[in-house]
Amino acid sequence: MLRSAIAALALAGLALPAFASYTFETAQPVSQKRVIAESVVWTCDATVCTGDLKRKAPTVRVCKKIAKEVGAVTAFRNASAELTAEELAECNTAAKK
Repeated sequence: MLRSAIAALALAGLALPAFASYTFETAQPVSQKRVIAESVVWTCDATVCTGDLKRKAPTVRVCKKIAKEVGAVTAFRNASAELTAEELAECNTAAKK
């Protein structure tokens, strides 16, 4: 019985989505300490904001949602990937003016 419960918990742990820590940087300081974009609460200090997302790599789609809230984004990355200059340019077409 105990083995079955442990096995079930182990399998449940595998089914949980993996969160990754992300950072975005902005051209201008962010006025709020906390920003909500893509259903994530981002913690900001001047031009650098961090948060956790359930995805493996940064995307232009998510970057656009951030840019709508905070303005021009100069970098968007996690530990293993980063948006290119071309992707950032596309992202910033949605930037808050």
